[in-house]
Amino acid sequence: MEPRKGGARVPRAVSVLAGLLERAAERGDAEGDGGAAPAPSSSPSAFRGKALPAIPVRRYAERIYRYAGCSPACFVVAYVYLDRLAQRPLDGEEDEEAGAAVVGVDSYSVHRLLITAVMVAAKFMDDMHFNNAYFARVGGVEVAEMNGLELELLFALRFRLNVTPDTFARYCAALEGEMLVPPPPPAPAAADEEDEAERRDHQAALLLIRKAKDGAATAVRDQAGVGGRAAAGGVPVVVPRAAVEMIAR
Repeated sequence: MEPRKGGARVPRAVSVLAGLLERAAERGDAEGDGGAAPAPSSSPSAFRGKALPAIPVRRYAERIYRYAGCSPACFVVAYVYLDRLAQRPLDGEEDEEAGAAVVGVDSYSVHRLLITAVMVAAKFMDDMHFNNAYFARVGGVEVAEMNGLELELLFALRFRLNVTPDTFARYCAALEGEMLVPPPPPAPAAADEEDEAERRDHQAALLLIRKAKDGAATAVRDQAGVGGRAAAGGVPVVVPRAAVEMIAR
């Protein structure tokens, strides 16, 4: 058990789970007051932050995977726990999850729910795991808060932590199905920035070509005006490769 290297590839399932949580948080924000701080009744107060976290959910999930050292299966089990909290279990889970407390997912609670669910899943699934203090550092919360979040999650789940092989397989299939969905197109702002950067690069390449041509023309005129010196004696003009490749696009 050790943190993964910074360049370690994050499994697609982790990114897909983060995407599901992002959409759930957006739905929770829409059902609330237009993205304002949620009402106390929408989720247990332990999971509600006073301000929106600066890190996106996707990067937060990748951070947990890289530094928490838990197995990828823990993210699938965490997905099961979070679905149980939301009372939206997949088929075959209704009887098992009767009585679980409803916990709302929104932009103010999704990060704490994720780090807590992964930590509890790691303790339940992995033979070796880090302690609460380490998970608190990974999640960016205080140790006392991490301890409280763990208790809040356990009581909200009514300590129903067991995940049967059939349930695990169903949630794996659900994540795999989400992987087949093509990713959404980039946001218009990002697309505009890329187009603007490409336009600037293209203009810079044209300027290089123009300067090269002007230099060539000047060299030819100089050769013609110097006492019949052979044109072959002029200075050759080299067009930068980057400019040629840019024009060839």
